[in-house]
Amino acid sequence: MSRLPSPILVTGASGLLGTAIVLRLTADGAHIDGLSNRTPFPGTHTLDLEAPEAMARVAALPWEAIVHCAAFRSPDFCELEPVRARLLNALVPERLATLAAERGAPLVHISTDYVFDGTHPPYRETDAPHPINTYGATKLEAEQRVQAAHPGAAILRVPALYGQPPAPIPSPLVDDAVRNARDPAAPPQDDVIVRFPTHVADVARVAAWLLEWRLAGIFHASAPTPCTRYTFTCEVSQLLMGSSAHIPRSDFDPQRKAPRPVNCQLATAKLAAAGGPVPRGYRDYLPGILREHERRSGAV
Repeated sequence: MSRLPSPILVTGASGLLGTAIVLRLTADGAHIDGLSNRTPFPGTHTLDLEAPEAMARVAALPWEAIVHCAAFRSPDFCELEPVRARLLNALVPERLATLAAERGAPLVHISTDYVFDGTHPPYRETDAPHPINTYGATKLEAEQRVQAAHPGAAILRVPALYGQPPAPIPSPLVDDAVRNARDPAAPPQDDVIVRFPTHVADVARVAAWLLEWRLAGIFHASAPTPCTRYTFTCEVSQLLMGSSAHIPRSDFDPQRKAPRPVNCQLATAKLAAAGGPVPRGYRDYLPGILREHERRSGAV
C-alpha cells in the first residue's frame, strides 16, 4: 500500500519534469492536483503563479503535499528578466513553503546543479553553493527561503533533464540532438560544457520516495554518465543515422547572455546511502527513446 500523502499539488504540471512526476505519483496511487499554464492532463488547474491572487487559490485547494517544479529554467531568460526570475524562482517557492508549513504538509522543491560554479566537481549536498548566473542565484535564494519557511521541506537538486513526455511536450535535449543528427548541415555542437543528462522518470521516482518517507533537507539526484552537447548529439546520430561524421564540434564555450558552469556534477552518495533510487545513465534509455521518437514522427 502506498505511503504517499494524497492529494498532492504538483506545480509546473505541464512541463517535462512535471508531467513525469504527475504520471509517477498517479501510478503510485496518489490523487494529483496539477497547476500549469497549459492543461494536458484531466483535472489540471490553470494558474499563473506570478499573479497576486495565486497563493489564495493554492490555499483553497485540498492538497496534503506539494511538489514544486514550476520555474523559469532558461538561464538566458533569467539574465534578461531578473525581476520576474526572482519572483517565480525564489519568492513563489517561499510562499508555497509557508502554506505547506502552516498545513503540516511535506514539500519537495526542485532545485538545480546551477547553484554551483562548476569548478570543483563532484558536488556534495554539504558543499558551499556559488552560482555564476541569475538563474542559479534565484534558485539558491529559493532553497534558503524554502528551508527557512518550512524546515521539513526536501530540496531536490537535479541537472540537465530529458525524457519521453506525452505529446506535445518537448524534451529539448533529445529533440535538438535528433534534429541535428538528421541535418547534413548541422551547426557546431559545444564540446566544452559537461552535462549529466538525467531522465525525468528517475527524478520522479526520487520525488515520490522523498514524499513517501517524509524526508527533509537537500538531496542530489543525477545520472552518472557525462557528456557534452557534442558527444550526446554524436551518440544520437550514431543510433539514428549510423554515423556522426557530419556533426561539427565546437571547442569553445558558446557566448550566451548568461554564463554556464563547465561541470556541475552532483554527487549522489547521500541518496544511495539513504536507500533512494539513484538515476541511471542516459545510454540505458536513449535507444528506447529514439525508437519511440521515430515511431511518433512516422519515420519507421
